[in-house]
Formats: sequence, C-alpha cells, structure tokens
Amino acid sequence: MKELFPGYYRKTEHDIKRIWEHGIIIFDTNVLLNLYRYSDSTQNTILELIRKFSKQIYLPHQAALEYNRNRYEVIAEQEKAYNEFLEKISQIQKDLQSTSKPPFLTAKVDKELNVIFEKVGDEVKESIQKYCDYLKTDPIYNSISELFSNRVTKQFSDEELKEIYKEGEERFKNKFPPGFEDEKTKEGNRKYGDLILWKQIIQKAKELKKDVILITDERKIDWWWKIKDGRNMGPRQELVEEIKLEANVDFHMYSSERFLSYGQSFLKEKINQQALEEIQAMKKAELEEIKRIQFMEKRIFERELKAKEETSFISKRIEDVNQKILSIRKHQEGLFKDSMESDDFKEYLHSMTIHEAELNEEKMHLIHKLNSFQKMLNESEIDIKEDKMRYIKYFNEFKHRKD
Repeated sequence: MKELFPGYYRKTEHDIKRIWEHGIIIFDTNVLLNLYRYSDSTQNTILELIRKFSKQIYLPHQAALEYNRNRYEVIAEQEKAYNEFLEKISQIQKDLQSTSKPPFLTAKVDKELNVIFEKVGDEVKESIQKYCDYLKTDPIYNSISELFSNRVTKQFSDEELKEIYKEGEERFKNKFPPGFEDEKTKEGNRKYGDLILWKQIIQKAKELKKDVILITDERKIDWWWKIKDGRNMGPRQELVEEIKLEANVDFHMYSSERFLSYGQSFLKEKINQQALEEIQAMKKAELEEIKRIQFMEKRIFERELKAKEETSFISKRIEDVNQKILSIRKHQEGLFKDSMESDDFKEYLHSMTIHEAELNEEKMHLIHKLNSFQKMLNESEIDIKEDKMRYIKYFNEFKHRKD
C-alpha cells in the first residue's frame, strides 16, 4: 500500500530524520521575503539556522527571481506599516494630552505617558530609518546572496517555459497542484510561477538523486493536504507522487516556524521560543486578514444577491399580473357579444372587470414597491461601491504581500 499510494502515507519520525540527514533543503520566495517582516533577532536566528545547513540548501531559480522582483516592494510596505503605526501612536498621545477633560489624568501620569510615547516614537522612527537604509544597503539581501552563492538552480529556457505554460493550462483545468489557486489572482504567465518552481525542484532532485524538504510559508490548498476539520496532513498527495515518479525521491514540507523548531531540535539546539512566537503571531495576524477579506467578499456578495433576487421577484410578479390582465381582456372580447343578450353573461363579464381592476391595483402596488426598492438600491449603491473599493484595495495589498 505504501508503495502504491506514497502520497497518502504519513511519514514516521525515522523517515523524517533520514530526509533531514541526507536530503536537500529548498526555500520558497515567501520565506525569504518574510525575513523583512521579522525583528532583527528573529531574522538573525533564521539566517543562522539556514547557514548551519549550508551544504544541503538550494534556491530554485524561480524563487530567486521572485525574491529580487519583490524585495523592494516588501521593504517599502514595511516602511509604510511603521509610518501608519507612528501616526496612530501620535493620535493616541494627542487624545490623552489634555488633563482638563475626561479621561482626567494627573500631571505626573501625563508626564510619564509622554515619556513612554516619546520612547515608542523614537524606536519606531529607528525602524523606519532602517527600512529606508535597506533601499540603499540591504543586509538581508547580502546574507541571502552569500548563503545561496552557487546554490541557485538552473534557469529554464524559453522553449522549456512554453512547454510548462502549456502543461500548466491542462493541470489548472483539472485542479492539479501546484499553482492552480494563482489562476484567480495572477495574470498572464505569472500564474505559472509555482509550477515553474516545482519543476525546478524536481529537476534538482533528479540531478542529485536526493530527497527534498521544501520550506514555504505558502498556505494554499494547492500545496498542502488538509482534511475537513482543518488539520494539515503534509504536502499534497499529488506532489509526493509526482516527484517520486519523476525523480524517485521522497518529499516533505515545512513552514518557517516548523523549520525553526524542527531544525533546531535536529541540531540538538535549544529552540528559540521568542523567535518562534513572533513567527506564529505574524501567521495568526495573516489568517485574521484572510478571514477579514473573506467576510468583506461574502458581505458584498450577499448584498448584491439579495438586491438581484428581490428585483427579479417583483419584476416576475409584475409580468405574471400583466399576463393575467391580458388573458382577461382577450376573454372579455370573446364574450362581449353574448353578454348583450344574457344577464348571466353580463354578471360574469362584470366580475371579470372587477378582477381586472384588482389585478391593476396589485400591479400598481408592485410597480410602486419596485420603484421604492430601486430608489433604495440607488441610495445604497454608493455604500456597496465603497465596500467594493475597500475590498479590492485591501485584497490587492494582501495579495501583493503574498506574491
């Protein structure tokens, strides 16, 4: 069974230890870019751990390309985040500045608070300056360049890339990993970035005939095997089976925090708990952002769906009433001559006239309701548009950070 379905086999501690001892360790772009989002202490801890595995590490050419393509944007994003934090701190300080209005503060406490705010402001300004300096001299870039010197995989030729794009179309249609989730958010051939990276991993594994550990902060389902209750069971079965078939090697994956905890344990070092908690806190904040984006998306969808359903229902009801009125009128025309000679027909025709009047009254009520609803929609359209603009801006900022 294990040989037939390697993707569904949960690796034992013995299997994992063997891979760490004899395999190669490959890094995804997001792991390197996230270094800019950590404190100096955590940055150094991760870089030092990577250095200790220097004989086993490799960087796919695609990951190196994306790192170089995006690092300045990530630096600018961090500078912006610190500036926004500084503005918030300044506003809080202003709100607490007065001792003559609620909340009332003694002069002593007010003075102590201002000293704290000044210290916080100075530290934040230092961080802002640090990221400004990164645009000129980037120590993280220098460390990564040194670590992966002669450790970047081969670049694919244009012909090879064309074949991957062609294969990618079919894979994405069938939701075959990795990368099909990027079809929703990336344009052109950029959506095949993960697939290119995967092909370069397979190529290196085949060349060295060694098992592979991929360190990635990717969380999408086109990389990870997740069961219904949300638990992560490891890499996607298809990935394990494909690399086994292509290169006859085993494959495993870790996030940055798991790389830190397992890597230090493997080296029999004390786990840096502070660094681990910092990475976990950042991942938690990221998940909260994802939930917020999903909530915004759901809210917009539900509002638009409700508006469409209500409008459609009223319009359909008006159409049904019109059909009934038309039917009555045609029936009345057919009965009109007979009604002149019979009191029964006159009575029947009169009742139909009353029914037509009732339908017309219902129709007018529905038209009024539809007009009122349309007016309400027009008035709330600005709110929906603003919600959409906020969602698009927030989603694009988040997507840019993840790209």
